[in-house]
Amino acid sequence: MLPRWLLVAAALSSAPLATTLILALGPDPVAQRLADPLVHGENGFVGSTTCRACHPDHHASWADTFHSTMTQRATPETVLGPFDGREITFEGRTGKVRRDGDRFLMDVPLSAPEQGLATREVALTVGSRRYQQYFERVEQDGGVVFKRLPLLWHLEAGRWMHLNGVFLEPDNPDWDQHRATWNQNCIFCHNTGVQPGAHDPLRLDTSFDSTVAEVGIACETCHGPGAEHVAKHDSALDRWTGWAEDPEAAPAITDPSELDQARQLALCGQCHGQRLPDPRPRINDWLTTGPTFRPGDLLTSHVEPIRIDTPSLRADQPELFRQRFWADGTPRLTAYEFQGVTSSPCAIDGPMTCASCHTMHGGDPHGMIEPELRGDRACTQCHDEYSSLEALEAHTHHSATSSGSRCLDCHMPRMIYGILDVHRSHKIEVPDVRRDVEAGRPNACTLCHLDWSPLQAATEAARLWGGEPQLPRSRPDGVSLDVSDAVASLLAGDAVQRVVFAKAFGRTDTPRGATQRAVDRAVLAATLSDAYPSIRWRAEQSLRALEATHPTGILAALATYDVYADTEARKHATFGVWDRISQAEQSLRAPESSPFVGPDLRVDSGAIVALLQLQSRRVISIGE
Repeated sequence: MLPRWLLVAAALSSAPLATTLILALGPDPVAQRLADPLVHGENGFVGSTTCRACHPDHHASWADTFHSTMTQRATPETVLGPFDGREITFEGRTGKVRRDGDRFLMDVPLSAPEQGLATREVALTVGSRRYQQYFERVEQDGGVVFKRLPLLWHLEAGRWMHLNGVFLEPDNPDWDQHRATWNQNCIFCHNTGVQPGAHDPLRLDTSFDSTVAEVGIACETCHGPGAEHVAKHDSALDRWTGWAEDPEAAPAITDPSELDQARQLALCGQCHGQRLPDPRPRINDWLTTGPTFRPGDLLTSHVEPIRIDTPSLRADQPELFRQRFWADGTPRLTAYEFQGVTSSPCAIDGPMTCASCHTMHGGDPHGMIEPELRGDRACTQCHDEYSSLEALEAHTHHSATSSGSRCLDCHMPRMIYGILDVHRSHKIEVPDVRRDVEAGRPNACTLCHLDWSPLQAATEAARLWGGEPQLPRSRPDGVSLDVSDAVASLLAGDAVQRVVFAKAFGRTDTPRGATQRAVDRAVLAATLSDAYPSIRWRAEQSLRALEATHPTGILAALATYDVYADTEARKHATFGVWDRISQAEQSLRAPESSPFVGPDLRVDSGAIVALLQLQSRRVISIGE
């Protein structure tokens, strides 16, 4: 143990002397950070290790988040996928993941089958919560680029997947379809103090000398560059005396809690809000010296958030951005949370910010939300008039314990696609059956009442909340308004509609009779043959979730199903589930029928195929 006099001297010393003591006692973490050729020490950025010296508690709580591990160097501690020599087959071609000491290797097929395999070494990882992607380092035209490799490890599923089966797009056998360049894509939101260093920003295939202040999303992403703050407080004696005497002189750093609403929203919106540089020519600066936004700024002083009416950047894709929103302008993809929140009455007419529900230094890292704010309290903290059970039931006209009385299910329904899952909308709004159906978007009522038609949903809403029924006049897909909204959307909708309802049909918190259980399984089984592997994946997961709570014996038919199997194999799985539905136990047989199954639970394949023939074939470019 160090002598007391030495500890006191270190505490009262200036930073340079303290650093000298640290070097005498062990490696200097700041020097270690700057030794990484990918890391710069410019523009006032100092790195999270510097922050830790005075803020160990905040540093520790940040280190527990997935922000801190968003981008990492590939090491035995950071690589989460099992590079154990296994082979992964996709679209008839096979790759391999293996390890050579502390090197992680991926053998991937080259363009033509006769060219065999190429060995790629993992240099960077991106992601650590749902799935982890891998990038190789490539020297190119005097610079270095990091290229995405085709296989990722899905943590929640515990399996390797090909990128073509994760993004929302049709089957594609091209192993290099998503060989994106990290330096001009992922670098911007997944790191701190970004300097892409493009050699020629006007060329898409340019080379880069990219650097970041810190690999991953760290302190200075939200608090701004810390050099001035550190310089002001490099003496513990100054901190202990000066702050108390003159608090105004202390910060020189951004404290998010002291910002106004617009600037607080900007902190998250700089990444959780797809955007374009404003003015557009600023993209050249972005690709060389990096984004100009700094915490404490107004976001819209630097960028234009993408909205449904934002003009496309590509003449060959005039609806490039329009496709990323429901027809009424509501975002339908992740990374548009800023657009959702800022179009919500709670933020337009109220004080809501991201920090109203989320916390950066506490709560569950999965969402960064305190436990009490995962339920109704997220809303009743402001809308206290609905806190009591009596007031809640009077407001919702549902049992207080049912999903129909959950604030988030009605006002932030799951209708957003991204990262191979469906998430809550961040546009907080009141459900409106007519508005939603005519806009071709999910409605909170029919995401729960999967058997309701749009006409029935509108009639029920008027019965419960009063007024004349506001009946929808038509659906964009042309399906009759007498047909279940959920079934029509799953079978005849576009890609985002289908994946949203493929998830919704797996809900286990809503009551179902035998007929509805059969319909659920029948339409999900049909979706096992969808042209989009990511939609097939969600359908399979929903079937398994339903079976876990109310078994009907279809797991045997799913046992050999592979989301990446060929068309015939997928059809075989569909018919296998349909056959098993009609063979369900007598206790499951139903006295009533539906347009899709009869009283004997036999599937009416003709009715299902009729809807499938109306399915939108439009391929949506979502930019994930």
